[in-house]
Amino acid sequence: MRVPPFDRYQRFLAGFGLFLSGAIIGSAVYMSIHQHTYNQLYVQMHKYLEENRDLREDIDNLNKTRNKQALINVVNVYLVPKNQEDVISEDIQKEIEGDVKSELKLVIGQKAAYVRDAHPLYERLITQRTYTLHDKKYIVEVKSIVLIQTELSIWITAEEKRT
Repeated sequence: MRVPPFDRYQRFLAGFGLFLSGAIIGSAVYMSIHQHTYNQLYVQMHKYLEENRDLREDIDNLNKTRNKQALINVVNVYLVPKNQEDVISEDIQKEIEGDVKSELKLVIGQKAAYVRDAHPLYERLITQRTYTLHDKKYIVEVKSIVLIQTELSIWITAEEKRT
């Protein structure tokens, strides 16, 4: 049996190898771009879902207390960075804000005067609270609490607990 000479296929195999390498590198670049875009869309979708949920809660709360002007209708929570080095990702910020807001749901519908007088109670309810998100622990502290007419706004800071 005669074996064909390998020299005939050497250029073909080199070309095929380059084509295959280009296909692998191209698919890796495409997947990295696709994953980055998908991650941005995922974060944006969660931001919109959070905003939608907050707006629906605000509508429900405003419908409950439509005719009662001296009651708290809206609770807003804002997370500010403690310092420039401790920047927390946006999705974790939204989750912490949502958790604190859900703890303060009991304030909605209460008289504004009562909430103003019980300011230290609500501050102690939130301060030094530990939240576990994505296998990391975050400690929350209250920066300020402001009551303007029927809206309670709370500014908090969160830092990752080092163990």
